[in-house]
Amino acid sequence: MLQSLLSMAFFNIKQRKLRSFLTLLGIVIGVAAVVATVSLGTTMEERIIGQLNKFMADIISVVPGKLRIVAGPTQASGKALQLTEADEKEIAKVSGVKDVTGVITASQTVTFGDETGKLTVEGVESTKVMEEVQINLIGMEEGRFISDSDKYSAVIGNGVAHDIFSKEVGLKKSLIINGVEFKVVGVLNKAGGILQSIDSEIYIPIKSARELFGDQYDTDEFSSLTAKVLPDYDAGKVADAIEETLRKRHDQTADTQTFTVISAKFFQEQISSILTTLTTFLGALGGISLIVGGIGIMNIMYVSVTERTREIGVMKAIGATNKTILLLFLIESAIFGLLGGIIGDVLGFGLGYGLNFAFQNFGPPRQEGEAGIIINPEVLLFGAAFGVVVGMIAGFFPARKASKLQPVEALRYE
Repeated sequence: MLQSLLSMAFFNIKQRKLRSFLTLLGIVIGVAAVVATVSLGTTMEERIIGQLNKFMADIISVVPGKLRIVAGPTQASGKALQLTEADEKEIAKVSGVKDVTGVITASQTVTFGDETGKLTVEGVESTKVMEEVQINLIGMEEGRFISDSDKYSAVIGNGVAHDIFSKEVGLKKSLIINGVEFKVVGVLNKAGGILQSIDSEIYIPIKSARELFGDQYDTDEFSSLTAKVLPDYDAGKVADAIEETLRKRHDQTADTQTFTVISAKFFQEQISSILTTLTTFLGALGGISLIVGGIGIMNIMYVSVTERTREIGVMKAIGATNKTILLLFLIESAIFGLLGGIIGDVLGFGLGYGLNFAFQNFGPPRQEGEAGIIINPEVLLFGAAFGVVVGMIAGFFPARKASKLQPVEALRYE
């Protein structure tokens, strides 16, 4: 019997091709939107986490203030803890920490030739540790990193060298920082992506920075502390140990702490939360289209019941039960949902690839080793299954109406 009902359902759908196509559109658009947004969200998350693991797997930073990642710049809340040399020494004692160094940062007036602008300048305490961190992060395009014996030497980000000023800033060129001349001894590789801020930064020895920054920092104060993790240690666990150490030192708790320990794990948690929220929101918009599609199916099935009233009467007169009629119309609704889900999967698959192609060609370039669009089979199955569920729910009431028609009254219907 089921095979006969399926044949009848497909026949009825084929008889009304244009109407069937228009009925499918709502489901198709909704499923496509859900598949594309979920897949893009998954792809973005995997790429960002991949970059974090590549660049920050063994690096931990401590900054003042309680930071949180929002849809925009990183923001701080609460009164910030003043990081000092004493904090640096405590961090150095934590198991798994190879080296730790302090940094002071400030926006300074930088002049090259006849051009002047505001750039971020970082004063580095242990140039050896920072060199290891930066070389591992992005490497040197040319020259070397600053050394402890340098005083008025600078290493510049790739953007400072090639993009910010109209002329190239190369090795042995001079930059005037807050009225003091510094010789460029090295240029970093282009960072890009989540590390693109490095491209517009300048690194100088911390003694020179303290002179330039004046009274912005106390003599033993740092704007951040950077730790390098030993091989074979879990950076996430070391970060937790550093956080616990600083809490005990400053008599703070997880709720009252006024500093943030930043590691790849920190960014992963924050970014995953943001992308999950964004993907859910965009998926919900696609869900609205699915609801509209369900209303379309309900409407067409009510129309179909009205048009086929006499046909239903004939079927009942020759022995079709209420259950058979109900099942026939439910099958038709389910087919609408299934076809819409499958077409929506295909369209969402193509839309995801199209958007991914656009991001790659018109947005930040994809880093080496990053995956293309990630479309999980579960998402495609969900799209098809959800289409069927929406179709059957939408078709239930028209199907019930059809099953309750009285044979005599249905046969009289013109």
